Amino acid sequence: MSTAFPNIDAATIASLNKGDEAALEKILRSHYDVLMERANERLKDEKAAAPRLVAAVVRALWDERDGVHTSAEIEGFVNEEFRQRARAIRSRMAAVHRFEKSEGVAAHAPHAAPTADQMWNEIVTALHQPVVDPATAAKQRREHAAHGAAEHIAHVTGPRNWRVPAILTLVGALCLWGGYTWASKASKVSVITQMLAETDAPTVNTRPGQLGSVSLADSSRARLGADSKIVMVKGFGREYRSASVSGTAAITIASGNALPLEIRLGEVSVTAADGELAVRDFADEPARFVQAKGEGVQVKAGESSRSLKAGETVAITREGALRDATADEAAQAFGWLDGKLVLRDVTVRDAMQDLYRWYGLDIAMRDTLTLDRKVTLEATLESTKEVIAAMEASGQLKFEWVENRMTFKDGAKP
Repeated sequence: MSTAFPNIDAATIASLNKGDEAALEKILRSHYDVLMERANERLKDEKAAAPRLVAAVVRALWDERDGVHTSAEIEGFVNEEFRQRARAIRSRMAAVHRFEKSEGVAAHAPHAAPTADQMWNEIVTALHQPVVDPATAAKQRREHAAHGAAEHIAHVTGPRNWRVPAILTLVGALCLWGGYTWASKASKVSVITQMLAETDAPTVNTRPGQLGSVSLADSSRARLGADSKIVMVKGFGREYRSASVSGTAAITIASGNALPLEIRLGEVSVTAADGELAVRDFADEPARFVQAKGEGVQVKAGESSRSLKAGETVAITREGALRDATADEAAQAFGWLDGKLVLRDVTVRDAMQDLYRWYGLDIAMRDTLTLDRKVTLEATLESTKEVIAAMEASGQLKFEWVENRMTFKDGAKP
């Protein structure tokens, strides 16, 4: 049973708003167990990262202390930080595990969880880290680079045998022509990747429980699912016509442009000259999905590529393997386009995450043993009542309010 979030008194919150570190310490110590519990719930199989997650969330609370004025607001802030940060941690750890598996590297045994004292010492140390002036940091980097260059010059300007550079020049000349085409293509990919990573790249995002739409600069239209983001290169539609999607989106591509539209899903590239396509790439899901609404959609993942026919949906594993998506996978990935949440044989744990993503419902589970039950349901995105009823029926759960908080409990128990 999930532990309720203890109430924080008004005096402590007022002190926190004024910048009193003692108030932050009081909140950490009084809520340490519930914070660790919620971190473990969000991290699923990556519980070793729970202390790091809790420390990051507490520091974030300190940074945003001016914007929270009630215990409920603090709980809501903490829950949202857990959701967002845990998703990023799980995504990073999935990449680490793939590396460990491919390289035969054994994972280190997890350390014991820190005490509240140890965690507070870590947090307060981080809060008092000196702030490095950006100009000073840049100067230090330049000086370091100059020092390294001077050492390199001193090393290479000594007496040398003329035969070595002559041979290297000949080999380089022979390789240059063969590598020119590859280099130009790689350069374009790299430029687009860099442009999409720039902090001022045009971005549109939706929050959990919110759908959205946006007109792109080339007159294409994008519909965004909940908890999703689209990032476009600057000058989209001119020299480059590329964007990246995190989450899920459906795009109607404007025709008449000499450049095909490219959508990036991580390292996966999806291109089409016109028509419609839909993509899905949530970091906490095991696969990405691409659905062609018309002809001419091309998917490239690593060395694999495939042209999709209208109506086809493909799944791309995190390792880059392409395969046909099953009918259930396609319905679950893109049911939102028809205004529905579609779940097929998923755990209650994952279903509850979808309830938050698509409805903004933060529901606590009072009987954690039910989290591994499987549910199958369809519900309109416009009705929280309908989806809660569907969860109750399929998962043998019982919804009720406990201390002003939405909860599920085991409905199979008397």
